[in-house]
This record gives sequence, C-alpha cells and structure tokens, in this order.
Amino acid sequence: MTGAHLSQESIPEFLERFLGFEDGVITNISIFLPRGDRAARTIEVEVQALDRTSQGEGGANSRLFGWKLVRIAMRGMTEYRLAESLAYPLQVLSDGLKIGYEDGLFTLDLDPGPDEWSARSIHDAANSYSKQYILSRDCSFEVLDGPFI
Repeated sequence: MTGAHLSQESIPEFLERFLGFEDGVITNISIFLPRGDRAARTIEVEVQALDRTSQGEGGANSRLFGWKLVRIAMRGMTEYRLAESLAYPLQVLSDGLKIGYEDGLFTLDLDPGPDEWSARSIHDAANSYSKQYILSRDCSFEVLDGPFI
C-alpha cells in the first residue's frame, strides 16, 4: 500500500479531515498474520467517509463534502480485538473512530463511544466502551475514489 504515514502530531489533522469518521462505513477488514514475523502482522481497515478536501456533488439534497474510501493500515500489529454481533454491529461507525499514540504504539479504536477518550482507555475494563480496537507500531493511510460498496 502506498500512502501517508501517521505520526503522533498528524493524527488530529487526519481525523479532522474525515470529520472524525462519524457515520463512516467499514467495507473491508483484512488481517495478515505471517508465522514467525510479528513485525509484518498487519490489519487493513477500509472505511467510506466524508472528506473535507473533496467537493460534494451539486444538487438540492447534496452534501458539502464528497465521499472517499480510506484504507488504514496498521503494521507491526501487537494486539487486536474485533467482534460483531446482531446486538453490536461493526459496520457503521456511529461514534466515528479514534486514533492515539502512547508508549510507541498506535491505537485505532473503531468503537470509542461518546465519552472522553484516550488510547489507554481500551484496557480499562471498568470505564472502556470499546470492544473493537487494534494496537500497532506503525499506522498509515491511503485515500481512494472507491470502489464504494
């Protein structure tokens, strides 16, 4: 995947560009777990999201911003938790997503909840809302025009 690497400093700008991914739609999750090479462990998440840098289509009921397909790659993945059920569907990101950086690891939280959030909160069983997260050493993204599903 070609794209841009995220840094701790670039995370806020990335999330703002895609409006925090609120009401984004996950269309693909790919997990690569090679034997004996933990550094190559990778999860890619594809999300359809509104992009502040993309012009929306004209018309009376149009959106101000256009839709893009954002492929987020988490490489050097150290931990993940992904689950879906009828009661807790994973596809629509009602509360958006969050990305943080703590102790040399990126946290991608696909279920951050509506409350105050920190990257450390995913391990706080008493207060954590998230049931969907990925921890990795590297995080990058690519923006595509589709295909949309």
